[in-house]
Formats: sequence, structure tokens, C-alpha cells
Amino acid sequence: MKRLKKSLAVLTGTLLLLLLLAGLYLYIGVIRAALPQLDGEMAVDGLETAVTVYRDSSGIPHIVAENDHDLFFAQGFVHAQDRLWAMESARRAAHGRLSEVIGDRGLNNDRFMRILGMTQSAEADWESLDAETQAALQAYADGVNAFLAQAGGRLPLEFKVLGIEPEPWTPVDSLVFGKLVAWGLSSNYQDELIVSQLADVAPWEQVLAVLPDYPGPDVIPDANQTADIAPTAVSLLAFSAKWQQVVPLAKPDQGSNTWVAGGSHTASGAPLLANDPHQGLSMPSLWYEVGLHTSDGRYDVVGGSLPGLPGIEIGHNGRIAWGVTNARPDVQDLFIETLNEAGTQYQFQGEWHDLTLREEVIQVKGGDPITLQVRSTHHGPLVSDAAEDGDQHLALRWTGLDEGRPLAQAILSLNRAQNWDEFRAALALWQLPGMNFVYADVDGNIGYQMSGAVPVRANNDFFGLLPVSGADGEHEWTGFVPFDEMPSALNAQGDFFASANNRPVGADYPYFLSHYFQPPYRVALISDFLRNGRNLTTDDIASLQANWYSDINLQVAQAIANEAAPDSENAQAAQQLLAEWDGRMTPDSPAAAVSEAALWELLRLILTPKLGAEAAESYLSLAGYPYMFLQNQLDDPASEWWQGRRAELLGTALETAVTDLSQQMGSDPTQWTWGTIHAMTFAHPLGSIGPLAPIFNRGPFATGGNWNTVNSGAYYPDNRYAMALGPAYRIISDPADWDNGRSILPTGQSGQPFSPFYDDQIAPWLAVEYHSLPFTLPAIQSAAQYTLRLNPASR
Repeated sequence: MKRLKKSLAVLTGTLLLLLLLAGLYLYIGVIRAALPQLDGEMAVDGLETAVTVYRDSSGIPHIVAENDHDLFFAQGFVHAQDRLWAMESARRAAHGRLSEVIGDRGLNNDRFMRILGMTQSAEADWESLDAETQAALQAYADGVNAFLAQAGGRLPLEFKVLGIEPEPWTPVDSLVFGKLVAWGLSSNYQDELIVSQLADVAPWEQVLAVLPDYPGPDVIPDANQTADIAPTAVSLLAFSAKWQQVVPLAKPDQGSNTWVAGGSHTASGAPLLANDPHQGLSMPSLWYEVGLHTSDGRYDVVGGSLPGLPGIEIGHNGRIAWGVTNARPDVQDLFIETLNEAGTQYQFQGEWHDLTLREEVIQVKGGDPITLQVRSTHHGPLVSDAAEDGDQHLALRWTGLDEGRPLAQAILSLNRAQNWDEFRAALALWQLPGMNFVYADVDGNIGYQMSGAVPVRANNDFFGLLPVSGADGEHEWTGFVPFDEMPSALNAQGDFFASANNRPVGADYPYFLSHYFQPPYRVALISDFLRNGRNLTTDDIASLQANWYSDINLQVAQAIANEAAPDSENAQAAQQLLAEWDGRMTPDSPAAAVSEAALWELLRLILTPKLGAEAAESYLSLAGYPYMFLQNQLDDPASEWWQGRRAELLGTALETAVTDLSQQMGSDPTQWTWGTIHAMTFAHPLGSIGPLAPIFNRGPFATGGNWNTVNSGAYYPDNRYAMALGPAYRIISDPADWDNGRSILPTGQSGQPFSPFYDDQIAPWLAVEYHSLPFTLPAIQSAAQYTLRLNPASR
């Protein structure tokens, strides 16, 4: 018996050793082989001259090339080295081809994207581009494909798991990726559906009350924008419910911060510029840092790029620096179309017109192909067909589907701009997405410019809040706001500009821009900091990016502390925490957790009696408005929304919040922390597969902040406070010393989980620390840990 046990033990040990060796072989033979070469030399087909790629200790490449072609070729090459799977999955999503690799789970996305027609729009854009931009896009695509040829079967792990090989990259893939990014920054059409739900269950006066006027401040001060708005007569509540089953209504997006302090506020006497775009956080990061340098200096730029596109979207070029936020212009309208019984024609101004038809075939892994007939009016595709709804027919007009939106051309022109006039000329081409840009240059100038194609509507009674009739012809787009009349300013009186998705302008501005701006809390704090700042340095700017103060949360806390009379001991203990709190949403704060939970419960208690539970929950997903509505209620104790029960509702909100938090963190409020429930997991799409989660995902990590803190820690209200959005890239540019720049990504440069650069920036990002961002060639070479020389294969 002992001999048998010993034999079994030896056999078990042998099997474990074999499994270990097999795993080691897998790691060395498959995973390590897929990691890119960073040092030495490599012969590459397609290059005209040799290119040097310097990488620092964070894996950030600086590409030094002799000409434009080789520069963008090499950028495509290094993007593919580090982010090939992210590029592949993004283009499949945009083209509507996810089902080919993940089966019917991708059908909802693919149906909608095929109906939307980004591919056809991108193909049309390609034909409209100037020759120089076409050449850059082609060089970039050739660089991606050169990497594919060099890699052979040594592809990232995701390709192995899904059993696919990437197709060659094309310039249209880059253009459609740009449209996908723009789509993610535009959600007006879904906001219209939410407002239509509110209009179905509440009088229009109440709807307007929960959509309050923007209180300011504006990016360019002393402005106001108002409009008389009338409701639509068409009920879309039933359609909205069907829509959410196949294309979920937009999660509330966050935004970004960017600001510039003029020389009167800084220690150097030169401007300082900061930017941190707030977007969904995942593995890998959306942004990718890179430096692009040609020997003739035509391109000499560093900052954040988007793998899939040539050029740099955020950064500086040694002459100018710029940062961006989402301007949130209303660039989408839903048109309620009237179709004939056969569903082949639509009515417009009393006449019937044939629908434009297009057939799409969706290949489905493990299933039969699906044939889809896409129907469009002159307004745009019938996106309601994605919900297979027979009652309502909604066409979507979106600037992103118009021809001639040359984003790639705008990016490259921006990268070359040397002064304010050239900067504005580049942004005149930046028609999609609509963005706020702040500017600084080496001559001490600072500026602000809004970009994007913003439609001018024939009838603004609805002002983008609700779907409009497509049949009467009264709501057509008649043109776009001329670029020279877009919000713009150079060298502000206060010597700073700040944009945090707040309203750009108002009173004397002649055009309607949007309703959907973010609340003023972030921009007010930033503006106060800059207005009062003296002798500011990059350290001071970094401290502002780290700020976790939330004014609206502190107001809720003070109202509860001063007015509520909770019954339970736990709620009384929580009330005491709120009374002693300073408003900082730090990860270790118990009061931060209480205030956040109570804030949402208070909104529900105020809204539900008038809107109903379902519409109230939908309303809470509208960007910005719930906080501004709540602010109005806090400012007006006699508001009818309190129902004469303000103290009672404040107490009930606290009690409900305490019950909720007790279930998640135990019964003692003093032991709670905001970071416990507000944790951040950097998730990879394949990380949802159980055994793969520890390979691809990172976290959870306790985090601070919320929707209204400068150091953003945003989340979706339906996901129990788990952080989902935040600073997707932090960068500080110093025109007095470009080598003094600093930056950080949330995760790392690489998209390969076994790369040392997959997650090496998580810890400093959480701590709001930075790495240096060298710019001059000596500084780049001094920081280089790896040097790769790409030689033309013909040499």
C-alpha cells in the first residue's frame, strides 16, 4: 500500500512537472515570442531610409526618421507592436464585424454599426482627403502591415485564444476608427430618447425643471444661452424600452479637464498647460504616448496618440502646446419618419420619396450569415431598424456620416502648427468630434478655440432635446456654424483658460450649441485655483490634477448634518461623519461613501413621485443635469419638489444609504471607506472569461473621486459605485522647458499582458505621480533604455 502511494505521489509529481514545463514552453514559445523587439536592428520592407526608435523605461517610443513617409510608417509599426489587438477589436467594432470572431454575442453591435454605415462614410472620406494626408495614412497602414509580415504567427495572445489572424490594415480602417472615437463622444440622440421618456410621464413644465439652465461659468466668461422649448407630440416611451434591449441607452459620459495658466500666474513667466481626458478605463489604455521627429523638423511633436491613427492628438511640438475636452455640441438629431405601408417610401413635405436601400451580410461564427437591409432617408439611416420596431421609424442625422470630415488631415496639420494662426487653421479642418482646445506657445500667448461641425437648424423650437418630425421639413439642417464664428479667444483678461466640459459661451452668441454640458463644479475649482495662483510650477499644476474635492457632495453632507433627524444609531453615526467632513472624496474616507450614496438616494426620493421610478432612473443617466437639478433644490428649501418634506427626505436618504452601505461594508460606519466600494478594475474584454481574468485584468484598486472632482473617479449609477471612467491620460506641458514635461497613463504602453509595460503605470497613476516626457533629442537619448534601428530591407 505504501509503495502504491509512493508511486502515485511520484506520478502526480511527474504530471505536475510536465504541466509546469508545458506552461513554461507556452510562455517562452508563444507569449514571449509575441513580445516586440525593442533593441538592436531589424530589416523592414517598405522603408525608404533607416529609422531609429528610442524607448525609455516606460516603453514610450520616440521615432526619429528622415522623412514623413518613414515617420508614419514607423508609427504604424510601433502601434502594432504594442496595441495590435486593441486596433483589431476597434476596427471590427466600427465595421460591424465582431460576430465573425465572437459569434452571436456580437450581433447587436454589428447590426447597429452596419445600419449606421461608418464604413461607407469612411470610404467617402478617403476620396475627399488631400494627397498628403492620403500618403500619411497609407504609410501608417504599410507600417502596421510590415509588422504583421515580420511577426508571422507570433501574434498577441488574444489572437491565439480566438483563433483568428488579422487582415491587412487599410487607410479606411484608420478613418473608420476615427469615426468610432467621435461616436463615443456624441450621444445626443440617446439623450433625446431619455427626454422623450420624461415627456411621456410628466407635464412639460416639470420636464424643464429637471433640465435647468446652465449656471456657468463659461470658458469665455460673461455669456448666457437660453431658448424657449416646446415638447413633441409623439410618444416614444414604448420604442425606448425596445431600443434598450438591443442598443442600451448611453451611459453618462464624463468628460475631461484642460487648462492653461498664463505667464502672470507662473514662476517661469511662461504658460503652463495641463490636460486629462476622462474616458472609460480598461486594459490596455485608450491612449498611447509617442514622440514623432523628422530630421528636417517638419514634425517634432510628442504626446498622446490613438493607436489606429497617425499623428498625435494631445501634446506639444516645441512651439505650441494644446489640450482638449469634449465640447459636447449637439451634432445628432432623431427624425420621426412617416413610411408607407410597404416600408419602401417616406414622406417629406407632402411628397413620397423612395428609401435608399443597402444590403449588408453579417458573418456569424458558429452560425448562418445574416442578411440585413439597411434603409435610409435623406436625414440618415433608420436606426430604429436595429430594434426591429414596427411602430416608430427614426432616422439619425449625425455629422460623422457627412462626407468630407477630414479628422486625419486636421491632426497632422495641428502637429505642424507653429503659432496661433496655424493652430486655428488646423482646427478649421477638425470637424469631428466637436472639441474644446486650449493653447499655449513659446511666445507667451494662451488661447481657446472650439472646433467641430455644429449644425444650424431651420427650426430650433426643440433645441435638440427631443426627436422631431422628419415629414414636415421644418427641422432641417440648413448649414453649419462658420468656423470664424465659433467660440474663440486669445490672451484672456484673467490670463488663464479652463475647460471642464462646461458651456463655452452664451448671451451674445448667435448660435445654439448644445444643452448637455457638465456641471460647473470642476471648472469653478480649476478657475479659482488659476485666478489666485502666483508663481505656479508643474508641481502646483500636478496638485490640481490630484484634487478630490466635491462641492455638491459637501453641500448634501451639510444639509443632512444640519437638517435630518435619523432614527437609527448607524444613521446617527453616519450623520456625525458628514458633519465633520471636508468634502474630499479620498479613498479612505467614510463620509465620502455616505455622501455619495445619500446623494443618489435623495435624487430618487425627490424625482420618483413626479416622474415614476423607471423614468427617474433613465433621467439619472443624463450627463450633468441631475447634479444641476439637485443644486437648485438644495438652494431652494421651498421648492415644490421637496413636497414640504425636506428634512424628512434628507433623513430618509441617509437611512437608505446607510442600509445600503451596511450590506456592503458592515454595520460600523466609522469602518467604511469610499475606496472599498469605489474600486477600479482595469478590465480586458477577454478578462470576462473566468480563467483568463487574472491574465488580462488588473485590480480591483481602491480609488477616490467622483463625477464632480477634478481628479475624476466617475462611475455608472447602476453599477454600485465601481469606478469606470477617469483620467485616461494626464499630461503637463511647460513651454519654458519642454523637457520638463510630465505625463502618465492609467495602465501602460503595451496591450500584451506579459509585457513589463502592460501595467507598470497603474501604481503611479493611482498616486497621481508622473514620469518625465523628454522632448529634445539629447534628453530623449539620455532617457533611452532601448534603441531599435529599423532598416530598409533592400539595404
